[in-house]
Amino acid sequence: MDDPVDDPLNARTSAPRVAVVGGGIAGLIAAWDLARSGCSVEIFEAGDRLGGAIGAHTLSGVAYDAGAEAFATRSPVVPRLLEELGLQDLVVAPQHAIAWLQLPDVAAPLPATGILGIPADPLAPDVVAILGEEAAARAAEDLNAPIEGWAEEHASRGGRITLGEVVRDRMGQDVLDRLVTPIVSGVHSAEPDDLDMSNTAPGLFEAMLREGSLARAVAQVKSKAPAGSAVNSLHGGLNRLVAALEEELLRLGAVIRLNSPVHDLATLDAPGADRPDRPDRHDHIVLALDAPAAVELAAGMVDLSGLDLTGLGAGSRNPRGSQHEVQPESQTPGPGVALVSMVLDAPELDSHPRGTGVLVSPHVTEIGAKAMTHISSKWEWADAAVTQAHGPGHHVVRLSYGRVGQSSQRSLGADSSDEELLQAAALDVGALFGVAIEPAQILEASVTRWRKALPQTSAGHADRIAALRARLAEQPAASAADQAERTPGTRSPRLHMTGAWFAGTGLARVVPDARAVAASILGASG
Repeated sequence: MDDPVDDPLNARTSAPRVAVVGGGIAGLIAAWDLARSGCSVEIFEAGDRLGGAIGAHTLSGVAYDAGAEAFATRSPVVPRLLEELGLQDLVVAPQHAIAWLQLPDVAAPLPATGILGIPADPLAPDVVAILGEEAAARAAEDLNAPIEGWAEEHASRGGRITLGEVVRDRMGQDVLDRLVTPIVSGVHSAEPDDLDMSNTAPGLFEAMLREGSLARAVAQVKSKAPAGSAVNSLHGGLNRLVAALEEELLRLGAVIRLNSPVHDLATLDAPGADRPDRPDRHDHIVLALDAPAAVELAAGMVDLSGLDLTGLGAGSRNPRGSQHEVQPESQTPGPGVALVSMVLDAPELDSHPRGTGVLVSPHVTEIGAKAMTHISSKWEWADAAVTQAHGPGHHVVRLSYGRVGQSSQRSLGADSSDEELLQAAALDVGALFGVAIEPAQILEASVTRWRKALPQTSAGHADRIAALRARLAEQPAASAADQAERTPGTRSPRLHMTGAWFAGTGLARVVPDARAVAASILGASG
């Protein structure tokens, strides 16, 4: 591991005490940067494990990822983190780069050059194969259609533009229905018309205005991505990142408290059975939670009145005793996500008939899954592991259930029973591969559930997050004298927020955000 002794982050006069609420990947990364810079760090995790959306489960004695399994290579921030943790030699690329798309009338490989299904070349053969000639010609109209109206819309609406409306206008409904919706509904569990374009596809709208075309914008953004695979992972699974961070945090003396939900931030400095005296208070609290939970906790310490927190939280009590409304957006809880992983005795899959897996259009009513990953086709280490455990001709696959607005007759999610999910997966797996898979070929299966909602990045989400963070930044920072004296009650701890709800989905966005939060704490304490 890199020794941070000469790191400029260490140039400060007093080390603050920091509580990190939430042991997901954002909380762990912020905690690690703080701990290795000399801070006293205490992590409070409500569950019985660390890692959040990155986890592991075991099939036939082998640990496979049970949640997020890869990181985007478009940015150097994740490779840099892995190098600092000494994990760079474990980085692996997928064996196959092609994924498939399942539509009601066809199954075909996803177009090679696209972002969230938006094609860089609407007339490319792989695009025409999915859209048909007429719809592809309509999409190609984007190349010459005037763009000025979108600049005016962006200005008049304060940047509140959705992905769906842009794609529909520039390329037509068929591109939205047959290419974009299957991808974003599978990845984000949301409809394109509900997703803020700038948050979901950073830089794409601005590139469209510059290039005069959505297709040319996609090509321009794609051209800036590094050569090679669009995603990488770690040998043995992305879950090894969590294990490495936990090991480092413990080595650095951080305190990790599992099964320790926080319902009131005041309790973090209250005496407890494990620390009856608690002579020190926290100077900073990092809320590495989903936005609704973070807002609820923060509203007990900071006045959030006047902010537009649509979709971010619920009404809360002002710590000064008066009531104020946070004005939440009414949201219907989604079905959550359930993952069914299976070991198959299926030599017919040796040819990888669906590449790395399949994304399923919500218009496919006879299939309940929204996606399938052929794990042993995608990752060489997984292929070797299942072969070692069972012999040649065996495969590991994972099916995902639970989407917003599911149109399937078998609408399934995290609230479905194991029996329902396993029965559905046994039917869906053969349909998705396009080959018959008999129940006797399923040697082992397990169900993993993710009940936490994914970030709801509706139009204007980025502006609301920025305003919320600006309000938190108005808090007075604890002075060096306060930290030195550590006099209980002299000053409330300063609050910070990080995680996918604030940074965006994916490690390439979560990692730099978490590190920026840590840097701001260290800078304020310098």
